[in-house]
Amino acid sequence: MLEIRDASIPKDSLLGDAMPDSSVLDVSDIPRQCGLLSNDEIVITENYTATQLVNLLALGQLTAEQVMRAYLKRAGITHQLTNCATEFLGEEAIKRAKYLDEEFKRQGGPVGALHGLPISLKDSITMRGRRNNAGWIKWNNRIAEDDALILKILHEAGAIFYVRTTQPQSLMHLECSSPIYGTTVNPFNRNLTSGGSTGGEGALLGLKGSPMGIGTDIGGSVRSPAANNGVYGLKPTTFRIPRQGLMGAQMGKESIISTIGPLARSREDINLFMKTILDTEPWLRDPSLVPIPWRSITLDSKNFTVAVMWDDNVVHPHPPITRALHQTVEHLKKAGIRIIDWEPIDHQKGWDLISALYYCNGAEEERNLMTEVNEQPLPLTEWILNQSQVKKRNWTEMNELISQRENYRKHYAHIWNERETSLNCSIDCLLTPVGPSAAPQHGTAKWWGYTSTWNLLDYPAAVFPVMTVDLVKDQVETDYKPRNVLDEENFKLYTSAQSYVNAPIALQVVCRRYNDEKLMKCVEIIERAMGRE
Repeated sequence: MLEIRDASIPKDSLLGDAMPDSSVLDVSDIPRQCGLLSNDEIVITENYTATQLVNLLALGQLTAEQVMRAYLKRAGITHQLTNCATEFLGEEAIKRAKYLDEEFKRQGGPVGALHGLPISLKDSITMRGRRNNAGWIKWNNRIAEDDALILKILHEAGAIFYVRTTQPQSLMHLECSSPIYGTTVNPFNRNLTSGGSTGGEGALLGLKGSPMGIGTDIGGSVRSPAANNGVYGLKPTTFRIPRQGLMGAQMGKESIISTIGPLARSREDINLFMKTILDTEPWLRDPSLVPIPWRSITLDSKNFTVAVMWDDNVVHPHPPITRALHQTVEHLKKAGIRIIDWEPIDHQKGWDLISALYYCNGAEEERNLMTEVNEQPLPLTEWILNQSQVKKRNWTEMNELISQRENYRKHYAHIWNERETSLNCSIDCLLTPVGPSAAPQHGTAKWWGYTSTWNLLDYPAAVFPVMTVDLVKDQVETDYKPRNVLDEENFKLYTSAQSYVNAPIALQVVCRRYNDEKLMKCVEIIERAMGRE
């Protein structure tokens, strides 16, 4: 597998003597400084959002081949610095770009809404004729017979797929390590994780090696990598974006449904992705989807309420996360936005529920996949499979667990409603941490609760970048007393800000179910209050 991957790395991206020593932690400037990218390639990959690229391509001011070659080279450089790719699709991508350029000339305009846009893909997104191991050695040679529906739609819209990216063993880590491809590292501090399970995408977008990537999220797998690498990510409500054609363990499971979501370098690119998919009415091809188009939403920023969850009362956030919340809240207050505190609603119970719902089979299939080929579970795989509520359930017990899930959802909605009534205003969104730390140190990302709760509730959630760790401002909390074992473990990880130097810090916005469009409008209002366009 590694030989196939390494042979596919674009030859014009090989760093050679420009490869930094492993002691160099921050490699974020190397792509532009290594001398391999031309000035035009630097401009193409650094100066334009996906939305801007699509507009320039549609106007004929850039060619698809020009953009594709720039991103293939930068992606190759990024991979050598972070170990983020599983396969480059260079030959096919250039062929596709040339075709799109010819069609542009022939018909006098673009082929689809995403004409010529390079899109990177998490390895688990099914591609016809390509391997799909879903994070397991046993499935290394499993070849997909068809493209996932999401790829068919994006291809029809004019997109170009050019690189597939890393994922962890089992797809169930908030990090990105596997016995197949090793560990993907964070480009801003290689002692830290890129996140997971869409960790390869996170690192790739963080170093501007892609304008838009696609991942999956069942507990934070889009949002964690987006946050750790300083980019944007969206976990949509389930049954809006098609999952048809995906391959993995426990296919057909309905206890907790994963979603496909985008990672991007701007807020507007998230909207572009969602609108492009939903404008095709994908529910006509995938009947499991709800027939809701991407709607235009208007919100009044002067009559707007944000509820801030400072802590989930299970694992306390590190100082950089709390500082990001405080700074953002100050911006919102100055903009005249109403701020209230959000008391979490038994998020420990939420974790007990969702960890059980992940493995109603008692993780039997997952353990068998490893046992059959003598694959050893990595520590974070063992950690999630051994959660206290993971056990094999019979039909009656399964139904009881689903009832508990629905009761938790009903209770959360009831409390939200009660709080709106008592405040005499609507609560437009929640503002929360993405995790209890900035990008975690390798092997330490154990607490999923800040992201997985919203999967359990099936609430859409988006991540946006805020700042980076500050060596002066982010001092250790000396007077904090941990509440439980996991809280204490997380607290002890933060011995100084130096351990997390340069790490991006992001926050998460959450709305009620099927309010995905409102969610992105809330992110816009929050970012505008922060002084961003």
